[in-house]
Amino acid sequence: MRQNRKNPFKERILQSSRSNKSRIVLAIDAHNARPVEVFDGAIDLVEQTRRSICAVKFGRQTILSVGPEKTARLLKTIHGYRLTTIMDDKLNDIDETNDAITRTYLDHGFDAITVNPFAGWKGGLEATFELAHERGMGLLALVYMSHPGASEGYGQKVLMGRSKETRPEFEIFAEKAVEWKADGAVVGATRPNIVRRVKEILGTCVPIFSPGVGTQGGEIARSLKAGTDYFIIGRSITKAQSPGKAAAEFAKASVVSDD
Repeated sequence: MRQNRKNPFKERILQSSRSNKSRIVLAIDAHNARPVEVFDGAIDLVEQTRRSICAVKFGRQTILSVGPEKTARLLKTIHGYRLTTIMDDKLNDIDETNDAITRTYLDHGFDAITVNPFAGWKGGLEATFELAHERGMGLLALVYMSHPGASEGYGQKVLMGRSKETRPEFEIFAEKAVEWKADGAVVGATRPNIVRRVKEILGTCVPIFSPGVGTQGGEIARSLKAGTDYFIIGRSITKAQSPGKAAAEFAKASVVSDD
């Protein structure tokens, strides 16, 4: 069943988080197999981890691999466990293209998608935000990615108008996340100092989603202390000998109290 979109995405994922006592978003990024094998593997991962996660994030490569019909079946299964779903598209194009892609993900039943602030507002992401929020879909803005090369874009210094003042790009993107009423901001757990600074800008109005725990070197304890609200974890769970056990351990580490 599809989750009730009458409630905002932030409320839906928070409800799932509290119910399962977990801030873990399972990331499924499989693609190197036949479509039926990718589908069966994704279902198996969800079955093993569903009691220890609050959402499932799919990489674009997974959805392209399994196709529309199997995607719909995947989302139906996940929603049946009262978990939210996130499409990691990193939307970054002109408005007409963004609108078409967003409508497709909405029709499939996704609860949220990731968007890249580099596209800008006018003629870029404005229509996406209007459409998504009108239909109850959440939008997660990429503020600082988790890989080493992210510093070349998100970490670069930007001249402010005609003045000689410069500011880091990620600070500007964090401010845009607030201004645009994003439903989340993605900041890599590999950079707890960046998480802390972004939290200062976002306050409590935009939750932080942090990828990069485990395989990429990020740590839950440090990122949680810095201000992360949800952790997007893929390979450290999906490649574990027992994904269910790994997810349960991460879930326990992610929740300090029953807030």
